[in-house]
Amino acid sequence: MCGIAGFLDHSRESSDQGMQSITKSMVETLKHRGPNHQGIWVDEECGLALGHQRLSIIDLSAAGNQPMVSQDSRYVISYNGEIYNASEIGNELRKIGVKFKGHADTEVLIEAFSHWGIRGTLKKLIGMFAFALWDRKKKELMLCRDRIGIKPLYWAEFGDSILFASEIKALKKHPKWNSKINHESLNNFFLYNYVPGPKTIFEKVHKMQPGTIITVSPHKIPSIEKYWSLEEVIRSNKNQNLEITQKETEEELEKLLNDSVSKRLVSDVPLGVLLSGGVDSSLVASLAQKNSGKPIKTFTVGFDEDNYNEAPYSKKIAEYLRTDHNELYLSPKDVIELTPLLSSIYDEPFADSSQIPTTLISKFAKKEVTVSLSGDGGDEVFLGYNRHYWANVIWKIFGKIHKAPRKLIAKIILLVPPMVWESFFYLLPKRVRPNQIGDKLHKVGKTIDSDSADEIYEKLISTYNAEDMPVKTTKNITQDSAQDEISKLLPNFIERMSYKDTMGYLPDDILTKVDRASMSIGLENRVPLLDHRIIEFTWKLPLSIRMEHGKRKILLKKILSKSIPKKLISRPKSGFGIPLDAWLRGSLKEWAEDMLNKDSLKNDEFLDSKKIQTLWKQHQSKRYNHQSQLWAILMFQSWSENQ
Repeated sequence: MCGIAGFLDHSRESSDQGMQSITKSMVETLKHRGPNHQGIWVDEECGLALGHQRLSIIDLSAAGNQPMVSQDSRYVISYNGEIYNASEIGNELRKIGVKFKGHADTEVLIEAFSHWGIRGTLKKLIGMFAFALWDRKKKELMLCRDRIGIKPLYWAEFGDSILFASEIKALKKHPKWNSKINHESLNNFFLYNYVPGPKTIFEKVHKMQPGTIITVSPHKIPSIEKYWSLEEVIRSNKNQNLEITQKETEEELEKLLNDSVSKRLVSDVPLGVLLSGGVDSSLVASLAQKNSGKPIKTFTVGFDEDNYNEAPYSKKIAEYLRTDHNELYLSPKDVIELTPLLSSIYDEPFADSSQIPTTLISKFAKKEVTVSLSGDGGDEVFLGYNRHYWANVIWKIFGKIHKAPRKLIAKIILLVPPMVWESFFYLLPKRVRPNQIGDKLHKVGKTIDSDSADEIYEKLISTYNAEDMPVKTTKNITQDSAQDEISKLLPNFIERMSYKDTMGYLPDDILTKVDRASMSIGLENRVPLLDHRIIEFTWKLPLSIRMEHGKRKILLKKILSKSIPKKLISRPKSGFGIPLDAWLRGSLKEWAEDMLNKDSLKNDEFLDSKKIQTLWKQHQSKRYNHQSQLWAILMFQSWSENQ
């Protein structure tokens, strides 16, 4: 796991020494991703520079250092990631006469390119990766990102130069950097709490999309092609009538899961599992322990607030599995110290508040291990989100009612502050009392005048409605233009939402959050549930098997129940929530007020100060919970201060 950066300058303005200096300044910003070795490779004649910061995981010797040149001298690579079937691919190459200097997966990867080409090799890979490959024969630069988008790669075009890096901060160190805020991206950030790809917060700067190759040839426009697409996987399975029983499905899936986890346990450095106590991470922990000859290390984060504290559940699971368990209880001091640093960790405005516990648990785990496994991806692939269910329910209840009465119902719901709604339900026994019912009713109230289940879903995943945005202009807000095509491909609403989450929310929010949090302190995080073989197999299954009798994540739960008693995992889904509403009235109040005061906002060219002050005052009154809306503003303000 590493950080990569570089450029291809067709104008060839810089000398060898100048290119070396520029590349060094770029990769220096990525030392947190790879503190073990720095490497730079330059081709002055072609204007090509590759930089690398290495985090040594497999083969800790110098034989794994990068950039690496192939044995035939044709290819040079700077690569970030892990290839989990590198040993199998290496054995194939040995059979055709390749002799390796070490056992690093980088060497296997570049020799595979030499023998099978980039596209032939990509078909064989099981892993997570982002790399830059220079073809010295064709004078071509190829950039590539893994199928699901686990590893990041950004690129930009400024004049005659193509820049690329694992993080945007490295691009800024190039002398040709010249960009400003993209208004459309900013508006979409306030809708979703992240900037949806392929755009970034900056004009001219792009996120590489998952499963793509970008080829840069001399004096040609960069070409972008898909080498893997979930859409194509679905299309290829659409006309196949898969005849498989529930039992056969579970057996095959269990084999895939077990193989995926066991492959991700290969490491030359200490390894552990991030355990939240939910289905996904518990399954990963149970399979990891099954494949380990000694107690695996598990790590969990806890809160003093009972409504958010998952640590007791994690501890019971760890005790049952007999892991070497470690707990971190977050203190206000931890949160206060971390919060101002988030904008530099994430490079773009990013407001998924679970970034706080994710970053702190990564830092905690790094004291003991250099590699972690997590359960990310289970909700997207195995239909685990509550919104997959509730959007459809809301539409079935209100969709048959004329729009005027629906608007009236919505107005009544929203007229009553959330805390007042909470008091109505307070008389119910605590065990059946809905948690945060007032906030949930307000969320429903904002959706029931929608014209479709898809529109309801869009509102459920949005932080702001378009009319409530805290920006001075919303004219550039965009919606999903491919909706009609997706609807044709997947007429079933739940499958459609699973697809959209997997292609958008997963890489742009979940995987971005985990990558930046873990790599900010040099921890490699692996995600076994996102092995592409598991995703492809799951999308072959009929919905009746993926969601048996409407039960979410039923396949994972059945497999997990073989290892862990149902009583330890049978509880409502809670997510990775934090008591942010209380923190903004307590430990983070002073910092937030400083960020949101009129003097800080009055000269801002983007934000609407009056709307923001109203949100802040309502939140402080405790009658409303505007934590998500305020957190988005705070993350943008914090990010802006660092530009």
